[in-house]
Amino acid sequence: MGYGFKLVYERFRKQSLPNFEGKPDPMVVEEWLKSIEAIFDHMELDDRQRVFCAAHLLKMDAKIWWDVVKKTRDLNTMTWANFIQVFNKKYYSATILETKVDEFVTLMQGNLFDIEYAQNVYRLARFTPEIVPTEAMKVQSFVRGLQPMIARDVKMTSVEVVSYAEILDKALGVEYLDVMTQLF
Repeated sequence: MGYGFKLVYERFRKQSLPNFEGKPDPMVVEEWLKSIEAIFDHMELDDRQRVFCAAHLLKMDAKIWWDVVKKTRDLNTMTWANFIQVFNKKYYSATILETKVDEFVTLMQGNLFDIEYAQNVYRLARFTPEIVPTEAMKVQSFVRGLQPMIARDVKMTSVEVVSYAEILDKALGVEYLDVMTQLF
């Protein structure tokens, strides 16, 4: 590794990026990849530099996985796209994504406040583009999982809801009124 590469690595380390420990949660995986790719783009790193820097952020189970990968791949010719492909095969497996789809399909508000439930719907919806390909379908999924009384009131006050933000606003209003009614 040349002096120039060491300087790139030192600049990269100063970015205080999160390590990736290998937890098979697609949301953690996605957030980690997005955060490091933003820095890679900002620093204008080439493929080899990206792979090298990303590898240094792998810890615990992810580090063990990477040690195995290094034995089976030529890291000198590995592109960033190759790294992403190998990484996704391990951490974005079909089984893991299927679990997130199942979570979305069975998601119910339960004891969560509307805003917490809405955050869960929004987070999980990105793993289900075939189930909620449109804004209207996201609205339907959100209302379906609401507590029955809130869903009823939201439907009664919603002649035509255009967006997810509007339905969330209506649900928050209904929930607020319910809480205030119980207090007084």
